[in-house]
Amino acid sequence: MTTSHLVKKGDYGITVYKLQAYLNIMQTLGFIKNKINLDGVYGDQTVKSVTEWQTYIRVQPDGIIGYTTWNTLVNQLKQQQITTNIPIANISFYLASGQQGLAVYKMQEYINDLASKNPCLKPIPIDGVYGPRTRIAVQQYQYLSNLAIDGIIGAMTWDHIVNAYNK
Repeated sequence: MTTSHLVKKGDYGITVYKLQAYLNIMQTLGFIKNKINLDGVYGDQTVKSVTEWQTYIRVQPDGIIGYTTWNTLVNQLKQQQITTNIPIANISFYLASGQQGLAVYKMQEYINDLASKNPCLKPIPIDGVYGPRTRIAVQQYQYLSNLAIDGIIGAMTWDHIVNAYNK
């Protein structure tokens, strides 16, 4: 799978900060050599660490976090039994109708995984577009999880979905 939804040089925020922390974990574990200053800014040092990680996982090193790079990083964290609440590239922890991107795509994957284990949730298309079916699935999930039902993935719903997925 390829995606045009990326985290790249010049980006900033919580996603970049967590990415930097995860890359530093990989450095501590010996997968890469470069250690990053945790500042939440995707600068040259982050590019260097991402490129090292991409070389380690044997993908074309471009210093940009796309689907494959992000997933292999998160999967390595899981293999190391390190739990994270941000396995998705998103700056704001907020997703709503009309949005598109890798964060929506990953949340759709997570909702479908949860739906495969709960017949009260219906699977949805995984297309990276937060359309009506995604909104309804989020509302169903919120109802079943006793969360505020608004069809928006805010911080509470975000954490709940990710924690349920990680179980």
